[in-house]
Amino acid sequence: MKAKIIKRMMIAALTVSLALTPSIGVFASGDLDNGSQDAESGSNTGSSVNTSTGADEDSGSHSSSKKRQEEVLSFINRNLGVDLDEDGGVASVGSFAEIPSTSTVAGIKSAISGVYLATVVNGSVVTTGLDKIAVGYGLAADEKPYARMYNLEAQRSPLAYAVIVNAAASLNGEVGPAINIELGKVKGGKYSLLSAEGAEIEIKLGIPKSFAQADKNFAMVCVRPGGKVTILQDKDTNPDTITFDTTGGQGAYAIVKY
Repeated sequence: MKAKIIKRMMIAALTVSLALTPSIGVFASGDLDNGSQDAESGSNTGSSVNTSTGADEDSGSHSSSKKRQEEVLSFINRNLGVDLDEDGGVASVGSFAEIPSTSTVAGIKSAISGVYLATVVNGSVVTTGLDKIAVGYGLAADEKPYARMYNLEAQRSPLAYAVIVNAAASLNGEVGPAINIELGKVKGGKYSLLSAEGAEIEIKLGIPKSFAQADKNFAMVCVRPGGKVTILQDKDTNPDTITFDTTGGQGAYAIVKY
């Protein structure tokens, strides 16, 4: 009976935390393909997002598009959590131009463009090269790998977080920052997820100073849609970062130290 309850809780948790609002799809547009140039050149710029429905001249469509943009920005800020800026005010994203299309960890810039909004870690990057991902997932010339990373908060996703805590307990570990990671592709302005059964993709996250500890081991707990839980070991020796292999698709991830 207990096992059935846990299984139901895991499925419910994944439904809550991993079923994204359709509005988030506007992150993927034809303009975002140019974000890979930002990553390569080293600039950390926001991405221009095309939310056109093909009828922008119509006032009703314009109003609908504006409302859609507002919904997406609201979604972004909810998942950013409550952060304080340098003046002590609440930091938030006010426009699409402010959405970071790349990120850096320990001097390493992400190899692919995306939406990098995981503020609970000190940077989040995909270290596997764009070309290697394209080959590993059989992408066509007009398909570009694309990442989306943002915070997963226990208060807003209590069931999902409970699954993570339960998995961390198997290591007698302490749960740290938790984020959602989506590894997908953009084609013709449309975003879709890569297969979770594809080739390995390496990711590096910066561990916050408040959670880093030199005498501890680190791992990632990954919870996938459908209830699959995986422990991903840290591949590096830097106490301020964690590097791990995963695959395409989406999942809830949390850093664990033990």
